[in-house]
Order: sequence, then C-alpha cells, then structure tokens
Amino acid sequence: MWNNISNFAAIIAERMVRTKLNNLDLLPLGARDESYDGNYRDAAILPKDLVASADAQNTGSYELDLVVTNVVTVTTQKGIIDILGIDGVSPAPSFNSSDLIYINNPELNLTVPNRENVYIQYSVYYSPGANDDYALPYVIATGLAPNGFEFNIFNASPVVATANNWTGEFYLYYELYTR
Repeated sequence: MWNNISNFAAIIAERMVRTKLNNLDLLPLGARDESYDGNYRDAAILPKDLVASADAQNTGSYELDLVVTNVVTVTTQKGIIDILGIDGVSPAPSFNSSDLIYINNPELNLTVPNRENVYIQYSVYYSPGANDDYALPYVIATGLAPNGFEFNIFNASPVVATANNWTGEFYLYYELYTR
C-alpha cells in the first residue's frame, strides 16, 4: 500500500491530509529487512513510538573528570554529564570562586549570525556524599565557546569547606539546540 504512488495521490485528492496526529494513527515506515526483496519492508509506527525512538537516539551519557580536563565533547542534543573530580578543584563557599567547564558540540551552528537561534536548557543534580559534605553547586551558563558553551560552577553554601566537600554524585542535564 505505501509504495503505490496512486494511493498517495488518492489520499491527497480525497483531502485526507492531516495537520495533527491522533495517538492511534499509524505512520508509514520502510523497515530494514535483508530477507525481503529490496532490503526494506512496509511497516507502520505509532506517533508516540516514533517520537520516543528519535528522542532516545538523541540523548547521550558523558563523563567529565575535572582532574584531567574541563572540556567535555558531546554528540547529542540532550544528555547527562557525570562530573567527576570536583573535589580536586573545589570552588570556595559563598560564591567566592568558581570552576570553569566547557560543553562542546561541534555539530552546532554557533557562528555569530546564528547566535540568536541558540537554545540551551540545563539543570543540576547533586547528592551529597557522606559525612560533612556541605557543597551546594550552583551552575550558570556564562557564554559561548568556539564549539559549545561555557559554564561556571560555584559553591553556594556558606559553610566552610571540609575534606568531604564535593564527594557526592554531581550530574548536569543539558539540552542544546540551534536552528
């Protein structure tokens, strides 16, 4: 049915073109199947399954070890960055110092004419370590870098750092888009 252009023309002629999808609508799909002639077989997918599949493929998981580098290169528009080694750099309490990190994505168009089309969203998760971990991360985007974004990590806690500060789990969730 999907590979017959006459059927497609009939759909248009009968004004069956939609601008919104219903949850139970089916979208045509050429599913890879090497046992089938032409290596593709007619199939269909629900809109919610298509969106979920595309979203999952566009989400990544990365590590940034601050003892080694302050740059992480990502290849997905959305993801989770596990920030390691911050206890080795430890921003001072009460916003008195910060640590600079860069999230690079070379696939983004960050040229000067396109900078008004940049979208960034991020959130921080920190689970304090055991015994006197008083770190309270505060992350702010502070600019664009040649291939990505610049962030500063502050310690918002007024409590003087102990040896156990920054020993917890520290994650940065991000979404980066350009048009």
